[in-house]
Amino acid sequence: MTKRGPFQIPATSTLIAFESAARHGNFSRAAEELHTSQSAISRHIAKLEGQLATRVFERSRTGVSLTEAGSRLRDAVSDGLRLIHRGVLEAGEMPADAQVVIACSHDSWQLVCMPRLDALRNALGENIRVRARLHDRDLQTLQSDPSADVVFTWSADRPGPAAFALKEAVRPVCSSGYAAANADILNGPVDGWGALTFLDFAPPDRCWASWEDWFQVASRPDRTPRLVELDSYVHVVEAAAAGRGIALGRRYHVERYLDTGALVTLAAGFVEFDNYFCGLLTEKGQAKPFARRSLTFFDESARL
Repeated sequence: MTKRGPFQIPATSTLIAFESAARHGNFSRAAEELHTSQSAISRHIAKLEGQLATRVFERSRTGVSLTEAGSRLRDAVSDGLRLIHRGVLEAGEMPADAQVVIACSHDSWQLVCMPRLDALRNALGENIRVRARLHDRDLQTLQSDPSADVVFTWSADRPGPAAFALKEAVRPVCSSGYAAANADILNGPVDGWGALTFLDFAPPDRCWASWEDWFQVASRPDRTPRLVELDSYVHVVEAAAAGRGIALGRRYHVERYLDTGALVTLAAGFVEFDNYFCGLLTEKGQAKPFARRSLTFFDESARL
């Protein structure tokens, strides 16, 4: 451990890697968030445990969990990084009316916002900063992130005042290679799809349709299919693009993959469900013209 002035602490990059891994309970998700590799996260954790001479994670075949020492360290590191983050923002803060803060899940940011970010910045103008507040799951209430101007989330009920509320529509998608390899099955009725692999993401508080919902509408395979659940919807889409099975493609979330040919559609058209992907203004955002303009931009791009 290095003595840094009056402080004896590990490297900041190691602490950031530890905090992300502890928050996600998963080295792969931490690597994805920090735009690095799982092996790099593992090296940071191994270095940290060597410096502390104690284990901060318990490893198992099903994942990692914090030890008692790891839990204490996580609380201290999270508080410290949060204070540093707040200080950095306050030191370089733009005027509140010259920035738009978007709160959403990691999945919604990567699939909905990121592909449209450059166009959004062009629409708002070069003097407006777009910032993200990312959450592990979809926000169920606007109060979940009071710092936000705009919230993207899923809701089982159509919200009242919202710039847009897109009714959920899904259809099966897979890679062109998977479609070609299984053409004989996929060109037939759905009740013959039981030999295929179905990819899904099913958190306990989900507000969107599952494969079971789609089967009830479209048809059910005549034998129980192999269902593989992954830890995020982004991973489901990426696994489908990599040829590992069929995913439920959500309209407005998979267009980029369809446009590039990474995914192709199966079955006949989208099936709609009474769930909504919503873009809402917080109380703070309602007073900011650029926040309202941001939602108008997403609403218009969704309906092109």
